[in-house]
Amino acid sequence: MLRIIRYSALLFTFFLSQLALAQDHYQERVADITARLDKTTALLQQNNPDDARTEVQMAYFEVFENLEGPIRINFSAQKSYQMEAAFGEIRKMIGEGKPLNEIQAKIDGLKQALQEVLPSLTEGHQLNADGQHGVYQNDQILPYWQESFKTIDDLVAQAIEAYQQGDFSKAKQAFQQAQYEGYKNSEMEMAIRTHRSSEQSAAINQQFYNLIRLSEQADQMMEIAYQSTNLLQDIEEQLPSLPTTREEQNRQSTQAAQTTEQAEQDWQNIAKQVNQNIQQAIMLYEKGEHKKAILAVQDTYFDMFENSGMENKIGSRDSNFKAELEGYFTRLVSLMKAEQGDKLQEQAKGLSDGLNQAVDMLQGGEQSDWSLFLYSLLIILREGLEALLIVAAIVAYLVKNNHQDKLPVIRQSVYVALFASLVTAFFFQLIFENSGQNRELLEGFTMIIAVFMLFMMSYWLLSKVEAQNWKRYLEGKISTALTAGSLAGLWFTSFLAVYREGAETVLFYYALAGDAKSALGLTYLFGGFLVGALLLAVCYFIMRYTVVKLPLKPFFMFTGSFMYVMAFVFAGKSVLELIEGKLFEPTLINGVPEITWLGIYPYVETLVPQGILIIAAVLALAVMKYQSKKVN
Repeated sequence: MLRIIRYSALLFTFFLSQLALAQDHYQERVADITARLDKTTALLQQNNPDDARTEVQMAYFEVFENLEGPIRINFSAQKSYQMEAAFGEIRKMIGEGKPLNEIQAKIDGLKQALQEVLPSLTEGHQLNADGQHGVYQNDQILPYWQESFKTIDDLVAQAIEAYQQGDFSKAKQAFQQAQYEGYKNSEMEMAIRTHRSSEQSAAINQQFYNLIRLSEQADQMMEIAYQSTNLLQDIEEQLPSLPTTREEQNRQSTQAAQTTEQAEQDWQNIAKQVNQNIQQAIMLYEKGEHKKAILAVQDTYFDMFENSGMENKIGSRDSNFKAELEGYFTRLVSLMKAEQGDKLQEQAKGLSDGLNQAVDMLQGGEQSDWSLFLYSLLIILREGLEALLIVAAIVAYLVKNNHQDKLPVIRQSVYVALFASLVTAFFFQLIFENSGQNRELLEGFTMIIAVFMLFMMSYWLLSKVEAQNWKRYLEGKISTALTAGSLAGLWFTSFLAVYREGAETVLFYYALAGDAKSALGLTYLFGGFLVGALLLAVCYFIMRYTVVKLPLKPFFMFTGSFMYVMAFVFAGKSVLELIEGKLFEPTLINGVPEITWLGIYPYVETLVPQGILIIAAVLALAVMKYQSKKVN
């Protein structure tokens, strides 16, 4: 309780110290918005609607956004949203050519709303030093959650105190500890996700992330105080009658049916929320707020589709279907960027239909043991085959050239990649709540490196197809001894081939294991993995002992071409991963087909590196022809 009082006193002291300055700022900002709205009216009277729309837009982005937080705290989120929407409505009315008197009425209403909130903002009468959370006096909140809330409360207070003292690093660390010690490790996050909603759990995590980011920036004390208050209030609202996870596990045998029903309802709710968020994003786009609309789509993908676990659940059953659903999000972003708003609802409808299909797939109750076996088998076959083929091609090359003594080096690269995949999956699952975005970026950059390695290997192998190079190779003029550099290149290529999909495969199995309700179910899941691994081993030995029997020239042609095709596929997919990781937004090219198995997508950003690879291949062939003629 002393920490709560100290926290409240700290906030109150800060508010008092900033009050006079805030009063001036609020008055200045309201006056600035009012002046811009008056200028909007003047521009409309001068028959200049384009500049009038811009004036309204800038009034929102440059000024009103600084008032949203204070309005939300002093009044409500609904009040803040209503005033925000008024800017968009005015802009839309101007674009639609509505009569000036109608637009003026909307402007006057917004100006009046600003004047109504100004006294409360300047006086700050609702920002007080009470600080007494109802958590500790609420009999409906279990003592365990009261202790967990106290941990969060204390650490948030420490973070604010450190920030006020200018120690940004310590403030950030305290916010992170509040999230992990108080929210995650206490299993409060899990309980809220299970018994409230996954979107609420994700929203609270996002509030922590926002505070962590703000703590790295200067002059954010007011916003940190506001968001800290919001965070604690939101958590407090979730705690009454919230069961502990351990108690739920003890009662699992008597509540299995209820738990299954709740899980089914969760998937339905997640799909519904995704659809609602997409429609809200489209509404933002139609209001002219394109950047916000794009961010809304991307946030829905990560905060709802991925963060809820729905994506991994779908991927553990059908990765192609998962990729299809991901494609709708990417196309929505690209259409918004290309300003092709007439096509947005078509993509939204496709996504909605796909999500309904996904809900039907996921809500079938408990998975049978044989279905777990089948899904487990398909995961390892689907994710492992591509990597296996690359590793097998490298091994076949070494065997073909009498370098069997180097095979342990390749085996070592596979072992290291498997271990790194496990560590990465663990890191993303337990450390990052929004692991999807981080995973997309990691996989994208890994694939980019793999593109360079595969292309270089392809060029090196295909260079031996030319008759003179082949003859020189056979005559021993080209050394058959592997240099340290080339062996390291083979090791790294093998490592990347396995590591690229390894972490995602582990996460798929993690999601699938959640469907196993008994030790027998886990046994079937493990059995599917073993059978899949055996089938991959069969494929490996078939390639290992058939390709190696080819004559040297066809062998180099086959392995070199295979490496180039994989580089081409990776080039497209790597950039798509970066797009899905929100690194940049895609630029749509109408009429270009989507051929996923070749890594071809209708975006400038994915096609450019593939075009560069084609040009590089042509130049490489020209160089090889030139060198061959030169030898002759």
